[in-house]
Amino acid sequence: MEHDAVGDDGRSRPKGEAVDGVAAALATVGNWMFSPTTRRRILASSGLELSLGDYTVLAQVSLHAPVRLSVLAELMEVDKSTLSPPAKRLEARGYIERRPDPADARAQLVSVTREGRLAIRRLWKARADAVAALLADWEAADVERLASSLGALSEAIKKGR
Repeated sequence: MEHDAVGDDGRSRPKGEAVDGVAAALATVGNWMFSPTTRRRILASSGLELSLGDYTVLAQVSLHAPVRLSVLAELMEVDKSTLSPPAKRLEARGYIERRPDPADARAQLVSVTREGRLAIRRLWKARADAVAALLADWEAADVERLASSLGALSEAIKKGR
C-alpha cells in the first residue's frame, strides 16, 4: 500500500484518493443501514412488532448494557426524556429490565433480558439477510475480502485509531 502522509502519531497514512473513496462508501453504507426504510424492512423481516424508536433503544441497550438511561442518552446524543417511553414499553414486553446501580442505589441500570436477547438475534438475522440480498450477485471470495477488511476497520475503530 502506498502512503503519502505522516500523521501526528508518526504513522504513515494511506493515499488520500483511496481513503476518500472508503469514507464516501462508509457514509453511503451508514446512511443505508440507519435509514428508516431499511430499519422498517429489518423490523418487518424479523417479525417483531416494535416501533423504530423501540428497535433503536433495544439495540443500543444490547450494545452498552448494563447502562443508565442517562448515559445511554449521552451516547445516543438525545435527551434522556426521549428514552423513557421506549424503555418503559420494552420493559413491559420483557425485553429489558432495570436493576439498582451498585455504585449508586438511587440510580438504575438497564440490561437486556433473555427475551430481549432473542429479539436482538431475530433483528440481527434480519439485518444480515438484508445485507445478503445486497451481496447476492457477488463472488464468495469478494464477500470474504470485504468481511475481512471491514473487520480490520472495526478493530481499528475500537482501538481508537
